[in-house]
Amino acid sequence: MKTLYLHIGLQKTGTSTVQMYFMHPKGPFQAAGIDCLPQAIAPNQAHHNAAWDVGKHKRFRPDLPGFDALVEAARASDKDRIFVSSEDFSLISAAQVRDVAARLTDFDVRPILCLRNQLTWSESIFAQACKRGYVKPFGSFIKTLAKNGRTDFEGIYSAWAEQFGHDKMTVLIYENHSDISDAFAALMGVEVEARPARKNQSLNERFVKASQTVTEMCTKGELSHAGQTIPASMMNQVSKVMLAVGTHHPQFTGSPVFLKRDPAQGYLDRFTEMNRKIADHVDLPDSYFSVPDTRRNPRQHYQLDVEFLVECIFEDKTIRAALAQSA
Repeated sequence: MKTLYLHIGLQKTGTSTVQMYFMHPKGPFQAAGIDCLPQAIAPNQAHHNAAWDVGKHKRFRPDLPGFDALVEAARASDKDRIFVSSEDFSLISAAQVRDVAARLTDFDVRPILCLRNQLTWSESIFAQACKRGYVKPFGSFIKTLAKNGRTDFEGIYSAWAEQFGHDKMTVLIYENHSDISDAFAALMGVEVEARPARKNQSLNERFVKASQTVTEMCTKGELSHAGQTIPASMMNQVSKVMLAVGTHHPQFTGSPVFLKRDPAQGYLDRFTEMNRKIADHVDLPDSYFSVPDTRRNPRQHYQLDVEFLVECIFEDKTIRAALAQSA
């Protein structure tokens, strides 16, 4: 029976590195004879469409390979080890996990779940959402996360463990590794000559606040500089430029922090009972229960950050060309 490693997330736990480096056609998995089912990858270097298919997600595209195509490709594979990855498998319901299990009975399925404590995960997910135009404050965002069950990590673990068995689950703890790629290399028995570059650069709270301000300016038709105004219809282009600027300027890079130490501990305390249940099966570090003394306070946001982003946007060649064309 073929072994099918099913990497289900979570988001913001190094998934982009796994997908864009380890699963690359010339990457470590290919070199080790692990089949990543490239014919079922869609879109963007991972098996997202298969996850959206089984999860009935609005982003599912029927014109791209779905879950049935993935299963067919796995059955046709001449390899003993198969690796499937999409962090959006962590978003599907318990009933949909049962459906996945029913459709993978031909394989020895080994789910891989990478966990990160709810505090730093929430902050990282919030920053990611702001990269895509989210403009509400952190407090509103975490209420939405809770309402949608996104922080119910015990529920995610249990849904998969109940179908495939606790002994088949591999849980990697993000905080236990200086680089999560080392953990994946060890788990899969592959060699990594040099640590891969991070594929989804973390951007800090200074960038988040500045980019939110610029986003609101653009959507209101108020993003102006040197007598020119960028229309709201160019918001996607503006977002891409801001992201590129943030990634390449050190004042904006690094893990984001949105809560001071005491409120951060209060937020983490909400998940104590949940994390104790997870700890019945997985060794969790202290950071799942208490905020470390080394945690810094949120950095101050400066109006200069906004002005810097605005200048960079108007200096961008694609923005300038679009403005010239619409003039």
